[in-house]
Amino acid sequence: MSFTLLKIFVLSSLIGCTIMRAEAQDKGKSELNIGGGMMASENAFADAIILLLSALINDPEDVTIPGAAWSLTYKYNLSERLAVGGASIYNPSPDRWIPDFAINDRWKRRSLTTAGEATIYWAKQRAFQFYGTAGVGFFVKRKTFYEVQTETDFGYTFQATPVGLRIGNKVGMFMELGYGYKGVFNGGLSVRF
Repeated sequence: MSFTLLKIFVLSSLIGCTIMRAEAQDKGKSELNIGGGMMASENAFADAIILLLSALINDPEDVTIPGAAWSLTYKYNLSERLAVGGASIYNPSPDRWIPDFAINDRWKRRSLTTAGEATIYWAKQRAFQFYGTAGVGFFVKRKTFYEVQTETDFGYTFQATPVGLRIGNKVGMFMELGYGYKGVFNGGLSVRF
């Protein structure tokens, strides 16, 4: 094959690709969720141990819920029962609901989590889905003390959500119950496209 013939073939292919209509994904298989979760735990492995030991050894303490961890999640449905995707979660007040860390100190904490997720649908209808989600990722947690002292912590984290409910067709709302970087209670708006 000559070099001139190869150039003509490549240019013809590129021109053909620009003329033809192309779609990257099947319509209706993607989903975007925007939510807020309460009692999120970025360092989920260690926090689970702390909570268990605290419940066994210490007297019960009140759990404070300072604010929501905000999440943006993308899902792509591979089949009728399985979806994969990713999530980014911003938590403006990590560690504040755990009894050992619920003291009023002057450190300002923030965290950002990025994770991959898989969703299995237990029951799926057009306007109703009952599902479970599991995810694994990593977090970056930053602590500042009056902008004078700064500490950064990295680690791995997970989310286990055995109970999730989505109501709505194209636009809907969802509610989830689980443990990890999205929180124990998580809910928000969902859009399919």
